[in-house]
Amino acid sequence: MKRFMSLAAVLVAVLAFSWQAHAADLKIYYIDSQRILTDSLAGKDVYQQLEVLKDERQKEIDTMQENLRKMGEDISVKEPTMNEQAKLELQSKYESELKKYNRFVKDAQEELRRRELTLVKPISDEVSTIIDEYGKQNSIDIILDRRDPGIIYASDKLDITNAILQRYDKKYKESKGKK
Repeated sequence: MKRFMSLAAVLVAVLAFSWQAHAADLKIYYIDSQRILTDSLAGKDVYQQLEVLKDERQKEIDTMQENLRKMGEDISVKEPTMNEQAKLELQSKYESELKKYNRFVKDAQEELRRRELTLVKPISDEVSTIIDEYGKQNSIDIILDRRDPGIIYASDKLDITNAILQRYDKKYKESKGKK
């Protein structure tokens, strides 16, 4: 039994040593995917398009809010002098407009979210391809995303976001010139 224990201890020591030696050879880097989306030329184009759409929807929302505010004031002013039937009709009309407003706001938010996903997906796909190529060309073992909550600390010397961003912008410029 002692012989087995000593053999097991030696085996564990050898495995631990070989793993440490291999771990020292690992190349682990990270990127900041959110920064690639916001700082890349394509990302800036996408967020500019989204901002235009958001502004358009916000103008419509503001108009609807103003109409609701005016209706509310009308109800407050006219209510004391109105008969019961007229009060109910006015209140019903207000509630109907409020429902339309709430529905519109919800639909506008959903439209913006869908539009963002639609516009960001091609960027994500292209960046993913570039990351794969970069990793292979530079013999990198692992590339992590800084936005992933699994990273607790990462040295700035491991950040390859700028390299990926430059490659993506170059590819985006080239493809934009072809269109």
